[in-house]
Amino acid sequence: MRIMEGEEINVKIKMFDVVGKKENVLDMEKYVEGAVAFAMPAEFPLEALKAQAVCSRTIAVRRMTVFGGSGCRRHPGFEVCTDPEHCQGFLDEEERRILWGARFEEYSSKVKEAVMDTAGIILTYNGKPIEAVYHRACGGSTEDSENVWGNSVSYLRRVECDYCKNSAEWRTVRTFSEKQLKNKLGIALDEARFDKSRVPGIIDNVQSTKSGRIRKIKIGDMVFDGADVKRLLGFNSTKISWKISAITFEVMGKGHGLGMCQHGARTMALMGFPLDEILKFYFTGVELSELKAPTVAKPLFGKIIAIDPGRGGDANHCGPMGLSEGYVNLEIARSLESLLKKEGARVVMTRDKNEYKSLHERARVINDSNADIAVIIHQNCWEDEKSGGTELFYLPGDEKGRRLSLCIHKELISELKLKDLGVKEADLYLLRETRIPSTLINVACLSNPEEERLLSEREFRERAAYAILTGIIAYYQGHFS
Repeated sequence: MRIMEGEEINVKIKMFDVVGKKENVLDMEKYVEGAVAFAMPAEFPLEALKAQAVCSRTIAVRRMTVFGGSGCRRHPGFEVCTDPEHCQGFLDEEERRILWGARFEEYSSKVKEAVMDTAGIILTYNGKPIEAVYHRACGGSTEDSENVWGNSVSYLRRVECDYCKNSAEWRTVRTFSEKQLKNKLGIALDEARFDKSRVPGIIDNVQSTKSGRIRKIKIGDMVFDGADVKRLLGFNSTKISWKISAITFEVMGKGHGLGMCQHGARTMALMGFPLDEILKFYFTGVELSELKAPTVAKPLFGKIIAIDPGRGGDANHCGPMGLSEGYVNLEIARSLESLLKKEGARVVMTRDKNEYKSLHERARVINDSNADIAVIIHQNCWEDEKSGGTELFYLPGDEKGRRLSLCIHKELISELKLKDLGVKEADLYLLRETRIPSTLINVACLSNPEEERLLSEREFRERAAYAILTGIIAYYQGHFS
């Protein structure tokens, strides 16, 4: 039974098969079937498989460019790959036949039911798809994201979990000899540390004669004479030494410990917990949301776009004629706002009048808006009045910001036909502090008399806004260089 009723999502996902080194384009739910088959044993109860289906679908959606994702970073041009250490594993029908053998039909039907019953459902936090990671068994508790990834993620918080205690992965024991440790870890071991006269809790309180024979010794919780040890253990004498010849490690759980514990989900399902309670137990503060299908007519539907028209007020550059940058930026931003709203986007403006707002204030507005992308509108102003042109900036390392900048740059150059100053990296305050894909656009050069004249014309400003809109649409449709 579906969690929510709504329009069926009919989108394709472009997958790279890392084993076969080939491309595979699948319907979303067909992809989820293969991902679930790889990720979770098909003999698990249906409700656990449903939870897995939602996680697998959410991970895919988070990466898909049509939903604003960056695609598979390891294999550019693809949404996901089949490497479970990078994106998600995947089993095609033939691989499932081999794995499931005589139970292929039974398990296929079960996995398909789990996928179809949750079709179009994803996990979101503040309205955005999450990194719905999972692991086989947590061994008593899941982990905080910063202890694995190095950064804190609000929905990946540690939870106590003993639901996986009956699984084979709850506790495993491995014993390694001194030689095995050396070989496997490539280390040198201090022999003196292995030839100890004391092993607290096992051998302690040793009293020896000057010749090295044991007079008294505590083993475990008992004290023995050396002669008793010789007799009981069958030694040839009481001149005894010992060596730590092996180390036994106790390992709790299996996997990175982030997100959903699969064996925990299995037990919760057997105990009667429904899908939503299972997922909300492992992911803090999330919601199960119905995926909105992107459309050609409204590719920006549901997107939140922040527009920053600069600082405004008197703290602005002016052109030779006295045209204020704050005014020009705001007029272009208002035109862009109107166009974006017609395309179904929600727009957040850092200022809606020509007044001064500090960099800090504008960054706060953008961050509080939960926006998907930020567009920062500026004009250049140089001492050389002959210099001019269009240029864009993105933060070093911001791959989505780079792609957004490239898409908008292409449209602006084509539409405005000003000198092309390129797309460049820059560690600028707003780009750095907004924490979302961002681009800073210098539409033209206010200090250039001809470009100041163009910027004073409403028709030119509207053309600039339209070019920025077209670039944003191209970015969400995946049309980047």
